[in-house]
Amino acid sequence: MEDKVLNILERLELRFTSMENKIGGIEAKINGIENKISGIEEDVKELKQDVKELKEGQERIEKKLESTHEQVERTAEDITSIKHDLNNVEMITSKNWYDIAKIKAIK
Repeated sequence: MEDKVLNILERLELRFTSMENKIGGIEAKINGIENKISGIEEDVKELKQDVKELKEGQERIEKKLESTHEQVERTAEDITSIKHDLNNVEMITSKNWYDIAKIKAIK
C-alpha cells in the first residue's frame, strides 16, 4: 500500500512539475505580449503626435492659401482696372491722332 501511495505522490509531483513548467512558459509568453503591447502603445503615441503636427501644418498651409487667394483676387482686380485704363488711353490717343490729322489738313 505504501508503494501505491508513493507511486501516486511521484506522479502528482511530476504533474505539478509539468504544470509549473507550462505556467513558466505562459508567463514568458505574457511578458512577450506585454512588451509588444508597450511597443505598440509607443508607436500609437508617436503616430498621434505626427497627426497633430500634420494638422498644425495643414492649418498653416490653409492660412497661407487663403492669403494667397486674397492676393490673387486683388491682383485680378488691379489687372482689370489697368485694362480699362489702357483702353481709355488707346481711345484718347486715337482721338488725338484724329485731331492732329485734322489740324494738319487745315494747314
